Parts: sequence; C-alpha cells; structure tokens
Amino acid sequence: ILVNRSVVRLFEHVPPLNAVGGNPDPGREVVSFETSDGLTLSGSIIWPDATQPRGLILFCHEVSGNQLSARSYCDGLIEAGFAVFAFDFRNHGRSEQMEGYDPLHWLTDYELGDARAALRFIVGRDDLSRLPLGIFGVSRGGAAALALAAESPEFSCIACDGAYTTNRMMRVFARRWATLLTPAWAHWMLAQWYVDTSLFLGRLRSEMNRGVRYVRLERCLRKLAGRPVFLISGQRDSYVLPEISESVQKTLGPATTDLWIVRGARQNRARQKTTREYDERLVTFFEKHLVETSGHVSLDGLRVVSEIRPTADRLTSS
Repeated sequence: ILVNRSVVRLFEHVPPLNAVGGNPDPGREVVSFETSDGLTLSGSIIWPDATQPRGLILFCHEVSGNQLSARSYCDGLIEAGFAVFAFDFRNHGRSEQMEGYDPLHWLTDYELGDARAALRFIVGRDDLSRLPLGIFGVSRGGAAALALAAESPEFSCIACDGAYTTNRMMRVFARRWATLLTPAWAHWMLAQWYVDTSLFLGRLRSEMNRGVRYVRLERCLRKLAGRPVFLISGQRDSYVLPEISESVQKTLGPATTDLWIVRGARQNRARQKTTREYDERLVTFFEKHLVETSGHVSLDGLRVVSEIRPTADRLTSS
C-alpha cells in the first residue's frame, strides 16, 4: 500500500515545466468550436502574407501554455508561407473550464478529445480542408499530436518538440524517486516486472482518483509506422531526457523518424537556443513531407489535395 501511494504521488507530481508565452497577433483570425462533450474551445488561425498558404499546421501547445505560444515556435513556418491553426486545450487560455478537472502533464482522453474537435473544425471549413495538413506539438501537446495523427490519416506528417510517452517517462522518474524510498542497493535489486507493475497500479489508482483516462501513447505509436515524424529534444532537458525521445524514435522506426537533439537546450527552449537552425529544419521537414507530396497543381496554379474526411465514429469519440 505504501509503495502504491508513493507511486500515485509520483504520478501526480507536476514538475516545474517551462511554458513559453506569447503576445496576441492582431492579424490572427479568432475562432471557437465545441468538443464532443459540450465544451467551447478558443482557437485562432495565423495566415501567412502569401495569398495562398502552402499548407496548414495544427499546433498543440504545452501544459500550462496557450495558443499564443504558437508564434514562439512557428514563426519560421509562417514566414515560409504556412498557415497555423492554434487552440487552447480545456482549462487553458480562453477555452472553457471543465469543472472539477485539474490538468496535469500527462495526456488524457480529454486533451485528445480537444485535439479531435480542432481537427473536426478544420475539415468542416472548405478553405482549411483544401490545404495540405500537418501537425506540430510541444511537450504534452507533442504527445497529443502523435496520438491524434495515429488515428487520423488527414495528417501527412508530424513534428514534435519535447514529446514523451507515459510509460517511458514514469520509468525515468521512478529511478529518481526510488532512492528516496529505498536504499540504493535495494533499488537495483528490484525486478523490472515489479517496478512496471507498481507503476501500472499507481496509474490506475490515479485514473480512478481523478476521473480520467490516461492515453496509452505507446500503443498509438505503432500506428504511425512508416509515416514521417520529426522529433526535437533538448540536450540539457532535465525532464524530457533525450533518452525518452530516442525511445520514441526507436518505436516509430528510425527509417522514417528524424531526431534532432539540440546541444545545450533546456526543456522547451530549443528554438531560443538556435532560432535560425530550428526554423530551417522545421520548414524543410514540412516542405518535404507536406508540400512536395500533398497533391498536384491545378490549372489555376494552386496546389490541391484529395479530400479525406474523417469517419464520424473516430472523431466523435472522446
């Protein structure tokens, strides 16, 4: 019982995450849309100066952040001619608050449902649904991007900065906390099955206590095999360690997954560390996998794509 309670405390302990702020863009188009469980979410579309965007990027912000941070990560994409659709997850920014729900850094079905609602909004607007579609997420938003893309063929490619999976992250932090609960010699004697079972039971208890369901992202990643993914990790990130990004790449498959470990960068600070290279790599990735492979050129010179509509069952489940 003591171990189980300790695991729950570990699971629900929110580390000091660094959410990047941003200022309102006076030129953005402000929108709102509803989730399948009736909450109203706030979003915005940042259009590039070009009359015809080269593609649309759905941006998923980090925990404790909001849609305004899109500029801090996506300025290079916007300058390169891409439109960016950003939104606030529930209980963040200008989106509606869900009573009794306190978001943590773990991805739940609630955040995944919010991302699904954003996708429904996109495919429901003719001017947005005609554009080649990619997705970009940061930290917990990166986990949401991977989970949504795994069930949504509408996304041609996926980019993530500091994304992580629940099980791998828990293993890393269990190692850190183990020395606080047991002597070091005893920790190394614990069988991995015992550690994994304790983490599994602690996660289940946390789900019951909070009335949520954590997304098993490890299962989702298998569905992304063969699709282009770009992972960014900070070398000095003390929370989402590079080894976590490496494990995500290994699961996805190195052949189609690029991993860039940014030297000297801390958590969510890769772009601040090397802005020019960050923008160049991100733009190159989306140009290669979104623009060049998205469709054909129509008679009026505008790139068009075949319209793929999500199934009602998949996008309305929460």
